[in-house]
Amino acid sequence: MSTFTYPAFVDKNGAKTPVTSGNGYKCPNCGTELSPINAGKTYSCANNHSFDQAKEGYLNLLLAQHKRSRNPGDSDEMIRSRQRFLNAGYYHSLVSAIIEQIPEMAADSRLLDIGCGEGYYLQGINEARKDLQLVGIDISKTAVRMAAKRQFQAQLAVDSGFNLALFDNSIDCAISVFSPISATEATRVLKPEGLMIMVGPGAQHLSGLTAHIYDKPVPHGGNFKALDESTEFSLIGQTDIQESINVQGSAIADLLGMTPYYWHATPQQQESLGKLENLETEIHFNIRLYQNCSVPA
Repeated sequence: MSTFTYPAFVDKNGAKTPVTSGNGYKCPNCGTELSPINAGKTYSCANNHSFDQAKEGYLNLLLAQHKRSRNPGDSDEMIRSRQRFLNAGYYHSLVSAIIEQIPEMAADSRLLDIGCGEGYYLQGINEARKDLQLVGIDISKTAVRMAAKRQFQAQLAVDSGFNLALFDNSIDCAISVFSPISATEATRVLKPEGLMIMVGPGAQHLSGLTAHIYDKPVPHGGNFKALDESTEFSLIGQTDIQESINVQGSAIADLLGMTPYYWHATPQQQESLGKLENLETEIHFNIRLYQNCSVPA
């Protein structure tokens, strides 16, 4: 059996890990396997569709027809705000909670982060679970580039969670943190009985921030609808993570800037929040565990 070299293993020693054929990427044009050529700088399929590896080590597999805008995904400003805020450790409890939910699996099992953003959660998983092969995709090229620059072991690609360039039944476990997903695509790439870990906002999430923007609390529906309405996934467990944090200085502006609340805040409210030295707020995360109940064709 041929081997496929991870195009995005960007560890500090430059090491690359081989995995078996079918565990890599499939061509988003024709669905055949992508294999490295030109010393791994290009990935090509049997039909000569080629994708160049970026210098940071990721692939861009997002076809033009799968884009809804020129630069899909979160804005660069939002992504950079999120990276600064997360790097400050305010959501460390969420990383720990996600890691606790990941089941024990055979060595080299594959975990997919759908909407990995700039890689904060995936890097945390990498530090705790060296036994897993990690895969991260995001529709934002800026986010994936920033994730690759974190230099942890993962296979990273610019790709859409609604049209994944991954083979059927090739993922053992998947996560999605605040990101919308396609139940159909998640079912397809997950192995039968594979686990899907979804993270969304709880009722009190960022209540201290939203109090500066809204007169009345505005509930957030989260990102659970696709799986809750799917007959191919079964909810098998859920847990809430809730605590109070004290956000300080420039991190307050980053917190606002990384959320959709930024677009709902008036210029006056943005200015007022920017002048605060401290912001007390609840963080409240709902983690739901779903199992893939589909039967492979």
